[in-house]
Amino acid sequence: MKNSFFNYYKSSVLIMLICAFAIAMYLAKDHWKLSFTITGVITSLFIIISEYLWKFRPFKWLFWIDDFSGRYEGILRYQYIDEDGNKQSGERKHVKIINQNGSRISIASFTLKADESKSSPSYSKGMFVEPTEDGHHYRLVYNYLNEGNSQIGFHPHFGTDVLKFIKTGDSKKLTGNYYTNRNPQTRGDYRELKWVSSDLNHEF
Repeated sequence: MKNSFFNYYKSSVLIMLICAFAIAMYLAKDHWKLSFTITGVITSLFIIISEYLWKFRPFKWLFWIDDFSGRYEGILRYQYIDEDGNKQSGERKHVKIINQNGSRISIASFTLKADESKSSPSYSKGMFVEPTEDGHHYRLVYNYLNEGNSQIGFHPHFGTDVLKFIKTGDSKKLTGNYYTNRNPQTRGDYRELKWVSSDLNHEF
């Protein structure tokens, strides 16, 4: 699943802005006899907005999504049925790092085991974002690929996260659940992954 470059722009504002840019560029080009392509200038402007200016006023009003970016830390609770038919469950510390600009959102995740060693990383493979039914929060749904860890016999696998982004004042957090295609299948939920910093560097 691949997002459009303009997927997170407000469509009505986007159309008006493109028209305004085009008219301004045409008048400037005609008045000063400048040599440039209007399409090239408009494309460059939107790239700059999407890469660097999207989270700042007045440019952030071009977008219908919030700023999800940053590092979130909390607890992952998991459960699965083992080969003997017994239900196994537990919880571990979990980290998600959301890298975002005006046209793209990607998420890297990892879990800390009981000895504080890091599990294999997971990387999002597609993203669907929508407002929640009450319009106050956002839902992020995406598939991910976990790279696995051959040293401990942990094979690569795919999974799906269904997250809810909740913002209260300056506080941000994620809740939700996940499931995988591992055999036996694992599933679980996230307990209040809280935003801790804007640092997008991670341990992998």
